[in-house]
Amino acid sequence: MQKPIKRSLKMIFQTTIQHGDHTESYEFTARGELYHKGSQDYLRFEEALSEQDTVQTTMKWDGQELTLIRQGVILMRQAFIAGKKTVGRYVTPEASWETTAQTEKVFVRWPNGKQRGRIQIRYTFSLQGQNAGQHEVRLTLEEDKTK
Repeated sequence: MQKPIKRSLKMIFQTTIQHGDHTESYEFTARGELYHKGSQDYLRFEEALSEQDTVQTTMKWDGQELTLIRQGVILMRQAFIAGKKTVGRYVTPEASWETTAQTEKVFVRWPNGKQRGRIQIRYTFSLQGQNAGQHEVRLTLEEDKTK
């Protein structure tokens, strides 16, 4: 069995949420790893929610479906398929909610040499049946040559 090759990446993670006439945006930078296993690509990185709380985030891409998996103080699993509605789950220490994503767009391009990679997802999100707004997630990825 061939061992997956891991590549170190630097990334900028940007999210914009439009809910009615209110827009919320946040951005962070992180380092992560990209590797290929079987017929899927995996991007893993750590997200700092506060000084003491972190979430290990994995994005799994099979060429059509992008699955977001978060593990830590928050547990979340949500798939995104362009043109489809998918069901997921969002869990905190206090509660667990069913989520749905009506995905408009999924775009994935991995970094190649000097070319930056990009992931973009646009979807309408619902939490326990309640509209949580139009979400747009953008990741800019580049190979990390410092490792």
